Amino acid sequence: MKKHTLKINMLLNIIKQCCNIIIPLITYPYVSRILGAANYGKYSFADSIINIFMTIACLGIPTYAIREGARLRNDKTRISQFSSEVYTINILSLIITLFGLVIIVNLTPRFHKDALIIYILSFNIITYILGRDWLNNIYEDFAYITLRYIFFQIISIVLIFIFVKNSDDYIKYAFITLVANSGGYIFNFFYTQKFVPLKITNKINLKSHIKPILLLWGVALAVQIYIMSDVTILGFFQPDDQVGIYSLSSKIYTIIKSLLNAVIIVTIPRISNCLGEGKKREYILVAKEVQNILYTLIFPTVVGLFMESKNIILLIGGREYGPGAEVIKILCIALIFAVLGCFYAQIILVPTRNDKYFFIATVFSAIINIVLNFIFIPQIGIYGAALTTVIAEGCVMVICMHYARKIYPVQKNTNLLSILLGCLCIIGICTIINQTHYSIIIKTIFSIIISCSIYFGVAIICKNSVVIEFYYAIKNSRKS
Repeated sequence: MKKHTLKINMLLNIIKQCCNIIIPLITYPYVSRILGAANYGKYSFADSIINIFMTIACLGIPTYAIREGARLRNDKTRISQFSSEVYTINILSLIITLFGLVIIVNLTPRFHKDALIIYILSFNIITYILGRDWLNNIYEDFAYITLRYIFFQIISIVLIFIFVKNSDDYIKYAFITLVANSGGYIFNFFYTQKFVPLKITNKINLKSHIKPILLLWGVALAVQIYIMSDVTILGFFQPDDQVGIYSLSSKIYTIIKSLLNAVIIVTIPRISNCLGEGKKREYILVAKEVQNILYTLIFPTVVGLFMESKNIILLIGGREYGPGAEVIKILCIALIFAVLGCFYAQIILVPTRNDKYFFIATVFSAIINIVLNFIFIPQIGIYGAALTTVIAEGCVMVICMHYARKIYPVQKNTNLLSILLGCLCIIGICTIINQTHYSIIIKTIFSIIISCSIYFGVAIICKNSVVIEFYYAIKNSRKS
């Protein structure tokens, strides 16, 4: 199988995440207006519950499988045995989780009115576990992942415009998102046979797997709790329309965060493979390269999102969602903390098997987030939910950075001048364009295109190493 360069893998995953931005820009303005804030809030509340149960069912296996499987991928016998064992464990956890979901939904009065939509979305849990998407990541098959994602998202766009016609169609919308999310995993169930044949085994070396799996599961669960607890707690204390407003704002934040984290995710199999083969120096170089890329991308993204928050929320959701603009501005701060925290966790701590420190960071942050949500949300509603996210993401970053410095020394970034000048240009450009009398969509498009052009122009003039290296990577890829 052909292995792409790290930069091409990053580019493929960034393309996927860009589609994750473009597709919502097509569907969210339509869906949010048709369903209204209240019914969109119902869907978001149910989705937050399913995401928590999804994390419970996964048991931390996706992260564990990618980290350990990348070390074994060149040994067919060992990777086959390893994959069979963790897959069997995952199937058992899936069965237990589904029973637990049914019991909790039936025993919790607040869930009764949304039971149908919760059960519909629960099929996402089944297909995700069966799909074994971690195998594609182990073998760095990001071209397939990207194409598969785009294909099923296009299908979902068509279905949304055909079947979602009024505010009562939120159940139909749930079915369509199920197709978009689960379709690829169903296909993947058969596709991954080319890597490792599907096999359930009764010979599981549980002792070697259980500790790291549970540790990473604790991390994933804590992360999911402090990501989704704001929406869930809002659902108990605030009306459905407030949940809908916050959910749309949070969705925009999550999409941008996923785009930036795409740089990190594609690197995990490569650095795990380096560590597995004892290439410590190469690992440090790759980590430094990723850090430089993140600095070059994150700050202009945050500045641009802050400047265009009002236009973006009005463009996607309409005036009903207007208060979400201030939520996005607050979450911009969280965005910096979240991406840098992800770097120190996923590039430094997890691959070097220092999961316990990541576990400490996430559990502490989850507790802080939940406690503060119960304090702030009843008082200041959606703004309190956003503020607790900032605090939680900041805690994760600081703790992970503290422990990571023992493994990965502080690196000097030579591109800071170009980043600073470029961000100042973005502020100036967005300010000027937003003073014009053009429509919101024209102002937003012009702001994004001109800001990106000027930013990367400044980067080239200032000889930003990341931008120049990407240019040559793409150029060499086209030749090959």
